[in-house]
Amino acid sequence: MSKTKAEVKSKEQPQSKPRRSKGDGSLFKNSKGKWVARYKGKEFTGDVKSEVKARMDKYKILVQTGEAVTRKLTVQQYGEKFLYHKEQQNKRGKFKNSSLDRLERTFHKQIEESDLAKVLMCNLDGLQIQDFIDNLSSKYSISTIKKAYLFLQAMISFGIEMKDLPKSYDPLSIVELPDESVLEVKTKEIEIMPDEYLPKFKETAMARNPDGSLSYRYGPLLVFALNTGFREGELLALSKSGIMTVDGRRAYHVYETVSTVKNRDKDASTKTKRILTAPKYPRSVRTVPLNKEAEYCLDLMLGYYETSTVRDDLIVTTKTGLLPTARNIQLTLDRILKRAGLPHYGTHALRHTFATRLLRKTQNHQELKAVAELLGDDYKVVVKTYLHTEEQGKGGLVDLLTA
Repeated sequence: MSKTKAEVKSKEQPQSKPRRSKGDGSLFKNSKGKWVARYKGKEFTGDVKSEVKARMDKYKILVQTGEAVTRKLTVQQYGEKFLYHKEQQNKRGKFKNSSLDRLERTFHKQIEESDLAKVLMCNLDGLQIQDFIDNLSSKYSISTIKKAYLFLQAMISFGIEMKDLPKSYDPLSIVELPDESVLEVKTKEIEIMPDEYLPKFKETAMARNPDGSLSYRYGPLLVFALNTGFREGELLALSKSGIMTVDGRRAYHVYETVSTVKNRDKDASTKTKRILTAPKYPRSVRTVPLNKEAEYCLDLMLGYYETSTVRDDLIVTTKTGLLPTARNIQLTLDRILKRAGLPHYGTHALRHTFATRLLRKTQNHQELKAVAELLGDDYKVVVKTYLHTEEQGKGGLVDLLTA
């Protein structure tokens, strides 16, 4: 029996592939021959089609909400869903790059490979979280442990807000953070440059070559830090627009900082990038009066550094007009210390030294608060970090009672 034309056509021509349904996402090759998968604004790229599709399918689950989905998600999967939410907030300018970087580091380094990550969110309880915290206690400092705790706290709050978890869900209520005294990894001691080192350090940092040029390009910046207590990012973000006059004297208004963050730009050629951004905490936005030494350093920098190619009003630059890196500043500090015959210090030691010297001059509670404001730090943090009593001083106070 002869075949119909329709039957012959059906046999000779391959059947067209069914189109992906709306909501399935898209999967295609780009102009560079890479496989690309897109789903709800998220893009995945790779060499192997199946791997790219698997990554997209994983995110399909993570962007869904509802108790039925949550019951199937492990802590690891829900952590990825939470991070995806934060990525979208970041794209909308509602969540800082540095904060997102910090969350991702905590998730990938402390949570993702832990036993806790394998637990279903619907089964997660306080005892399991406590075991997780206790396991971290043998490996990390209190700062790292707190970051892991805060990640879980934020993730659970997100789950309740999304109605993935019931409002009564509160497994952290029974979880205790360890006392720092029992931890094997101690918080690094703060570095403070002794008063007797300061004259030699300043002399070396401000030295000149025979032709009159600065021996150390960032020497004045480091001396400026000793007199203002600015953080490293705040020093790199110094700008002409921050210089002001307050009560008849020069001051500097701190309103931005330089941060190194993960480069999330499309087709990024570098893993990280540096950005100018507002300080992390509102209290870090502050106005600091400048003493004579700070003023001299500022004027020297204004007249010495090349014009910035990043933004016209920025003061501190490399010879090519770019933003210096934190490494540039530390290397300069290392060379100055070596030439001066002084031990090694990190750049943050300059801020600690400024704070400690100021606190020695304080005589009352109001002046302590003023120091905290100058540092852009919380008052309780300043007291805990810098105020240490000496046994000899205690004895002197008791003796005052019978004087």
